[in-house]
Amino acid sequence: MSRRSSDRSPDGSRPPARSDPRDPWHHAPVGELQDQVLPRWFVLLCLALILAAVATVIAAFAVFGPDEVGIAQRRPPPAGALTNDVGRYVVGSAPPQPYAQTCQTLRGIQIAGTPLDRAALRRGLAGLCNTSLPAEARQRLSAFATAGGVVRFAQFEATGVDSTALLTADPPAILINARLTRTDPLWIAPLVAHDTTFFQGTDPASAEAALAARRVEDLVCDRLLAGRRESRGCADAEALLAMPDPLAALRGAGYR
Repeated sequence: MSRRSSDRSPDGSRPPARSDPRDPWHHAPVGELQDQVLPRWFVLLCLALILAAVATVIAAFAVFGPDEVGIAQRRPPPAGALTNDVGRYVVGSAPPQPYAQTCQTLRGIQIAGTPLDRAALRRGLAGLCNTSLPAEARQRLSAFATAGGVVRFAQFEATGVDSTALLTADPPAILINARLTRTDPLWIAPLVAHDTTFFQGTDPASAEAALAARRVEDLVCDRLLAGRRESRGCADAEALLAMPDPLAALRGAGYR
């Protein structure tokens, strides 16, 4: 009898293939299409490992997340021409446009960005017009506006910093973190008041100047945003001023 005929059963069908006893999977169940199904213990082990990995990531974020950055460090000292170091940054290409029909204090100020960006910036700046400010803060805002100062959104490498300024540029510019395009536009007002504190020769690396800027920011937060949801920047300014020695905290963060 030939080998071909000996491989078949008496009814002519081919007998099932013999499993190799050395195959560790030869007792594993198979699906209806004869695809081998993973053992239940293996599936459960994989699920357990995935859950453990997710838990580890969540725990690491809780320990090393943004709250690990101290209050005084959330506005880093200046770097290069920036009043607060934000690392690399990107601004849009839209040219600045005058903010028409603004108050006398902000006469001459410019805004830039998309129509939605400009609408948010106008509302934020209008909040400054409607806030009672100390004479020095109002004078610095007016000087920034008279110089044709530009306010626009930008993307920062240091995503936790709310704003920074290029006060030596021509015209000078205040850059607002682009994530604030999705928040209350009035949150912009305290940031502009903060950044113009360094206009006209004030050293932004000085701990005293940084503290004065935080005081102005906190004042605008209190007078403009009372009863509204508080921004992270307002909460940080309040927390810094509540410290026993805010100047020491700022010097510890790298200010002079």
